[in-house]
Amino acid sequence: MTLDTSMNHFRLASRELFNQHFHVGGAKADDAEAWNAEERFEEVEAVLFEKLVLEPLGLAGVKYGQRNARILVALRHGDFAPIMLNRELDSGYWDFPLKEVTADARLEFICFFDWDQLDYRDHRYVRVHVAEWPSHPEAVGKQAFIESHYVRYAEG
Repeated sequence: MTLDTSMNHFRLASRELFNQHFHVGGAKADDAEAWNAEERFEEVEAVLFEKLVLEPLGLAGVKYGQRNARILVALRHGDFAPIMLNRELDSGYWDFPLKEVTADARLEFICFFDWDQLDYRDHRYVRVHVAEWPSHPEAVGKQAFIESHYVRYAEG
């Protein structure tokens, strides 16, 4: 099985596991029960990633949610795709002026992401670390979101 296939299997398994077994319906931002379920899910998700992706492909060593230089995120089709770059190196603002990533960028996988952690999940976005980008060196070191349907995964 390829890394791309394994990553997509994990994406689907993770979101379905959360949506079917950890999602607390009607949860609000101050819902302690929902946040407790989210914390329990994070632990399960880390094991799921290890067992579905890392171990079978011999990539063990980096926990889910941490920058993984051995899992590259590349463009699936074409030479560019929309991207949301972090304003600073690691802040909660995703409004850096560059709005498209080009194929020459080296993007390292961190995790899948949805804006609302308590709602049903789609894992619409891939959170990445910009390791290299010769045409835009000002973006190196930043984190970014790119929609999952624009990418494929390859070993780094």
